Amino acid sequence: MELTEEKLTKIENLLSKERQEWSKKIQEIIVDIKDPKKLSEAQSYMLSYRHMMVDKIMEMNTVLAKKKSNDSNFKKTRYQYYKTNYDVRLDYREMQEYIASDMSLRNRETSLIENQVSYYKQSIETLDRMGFAIKNRVTLATNDI
Repeated sequence: MELTEEKLTKIENLLSKERQEWSKKIQEIIVDIKDPKKLSEAQSYMLSYRHMMVDKIMEMNTVLAKKKSNDSNFKKTRYQYYKTNYDVRLDYREMQEYIASDMSLRNRETSLIENQVSYYKQSIETLDRMGFAIKNRVTLATNDI
């Protein structure tokens, strides 16, 4: 499967849509934290979402590992091609520029995946902070009784 600009745009859109969905879910929890009657529900969702994001990170790290291996093999085959089969004899610097150009879409795809992993990690930190906020709300609510 060859990576094209169109496929890369589809991947980018899917990841963006997923980030928007997660942001909406997190914002709903924030609203629920304000209502003492919904604290237990908010806590359940917070823990559930956190676990789901950890799973997503693991999946994406697996994809990244496979992708980096494939990219390394691709880079090697491009080097061999430019060294032995290319019509024009290239010096080392030119060859590296050609290979970098061949790798540009692959590198952008890697960057998209790494950014998504970073988003999940930051979201987990946000959810962890929400856990402390929920704990504080429960403490305050029990002190008022």
